[in-house]
Amino acid sequence: MESSRGAEGPSSRHPNKLFGTSATSEEFTQTLPFSNVPEVIIAVEAVRKAAKITEKLQKTIDAKGTLTKDDESPVTVGDFACQAIVLQHLRENLPNGVTQTFLAEEKSSNLTPALTEQILKALSDTTSINDEDTLRSCIDLGQNFFDSHEIPSHFFCLDPIDGTKGFFRKEQYCIALGLLENGMPTIAVLACPNLPFVDEEDGPDAKIGCIFVACKGQGCYQLDMEGKVEPKRIGEGYNAEPPLSHKARFCVGVEQGFGDPTGKAKVMAQELHGSLDETTDDIKYATRIDSQAKYGLVARGGGELYVRLPRLDYEEWMWDVAPGVLVLEESGGIITDANGNDLDFTSGSKLSNNYGVLGARSKPLYDDLLASCRSASQ
Repeated sequence: MESSRGAEGPSSRHPNKLFGTSATSEEFTQTLPFSNVPEVIIAVEAVRKAAKITEKLQKTIDAKGTLTKDDESPVTVGDFACQAIVLQHLRENLPNGVTQTFLAEEKSSNLTPALTEQILKALSDTTSINDEDTLRSCIDLGQNFFDSHEIPSHFFCLDPIDGTKGFFRKEQYCIALGLLENGMPTIAVLACPNLPFVDEEDGPDAKIGCIFVACKGQGCYQLDMEGKVEPKRIGEGYNAEPPLSHKARFCVGVEQGFGDPTGKAKVMAQELHGSLDETTDDIKYATRIDSQAKYGLVARGGGELYVRLPRLDYEEWMWDVAPGVLVLEESGGIITDANGNDLDFTSGSKLSNNYGVLGARSKPLYDDLLASCRSASQ
């Protein structure tokens, strides 16, 4: 089924029984923005439910809960469990007329008997997914994107645990969920269980765990994980004016080998900052964390520049980019590929017409970042 919404963003066609002065879900007590878009609260509920599982699993995960896929990326019990929870929740709760087409990272053919047993054990007390057939069917909802001979015009994309290595290190990861309509991200939810609700500048008492939720044309908000704190609009009027480029903070991945294998981001930073850090020989002003949590961090003012420059032959999956892009754009940021081209979400499951991602919190910062990228390419 296709959504009745067009490329200009979500409409109020579907009544939202979960909204009012506050949401009625037992797990959701705060008032959310976007009260005319029922898919938003359903998406937030789905990732909140999944985050509860991943938080528990992260405390106990070890090498027994991993495998390596064909692309050599690690997969955990948490990836499969999270995907099953989110997609089951969407399937059961989305309003009539909203797309039931899903594109998600995992597929049940990668399950092993040992992993299946661990996943079902993790899910046993919290969901109705209690047997292998149900588990496999929920996971494989994420493959129905490929059932059509044409590229779906409307679909949800999901990275169940974006930043798997950060998950293993007990550091940053996120659950990234987005809705794309006619080649445009229109809803984005990034659940970041280990990222403080407020910026680090607010001190050690900050609540741990936050969710970024954005809706096309309606802005971006930061929520806490439990739904007990008033949402914060991020963007205009929320953050201080960003610094000039020579002190702009880069938000980049922990492992340079994937997100910046040639060291180009360091060259760009050296040009903008005037030098590298004398002690570490790394970017002078940088925050290195895993996952699309970086987009949220930049969106709320925890950094000014986002750079992702994988190897030249790498094509980004939609789930690795679309949710984070909308979060940053709806907070007032600017994003293109590394060549300054608009990101093209019409090419299928991957961004095959783009290379890399550059993002900034303002137009002047973006212009300087793109110029440094072009200079580093010469």
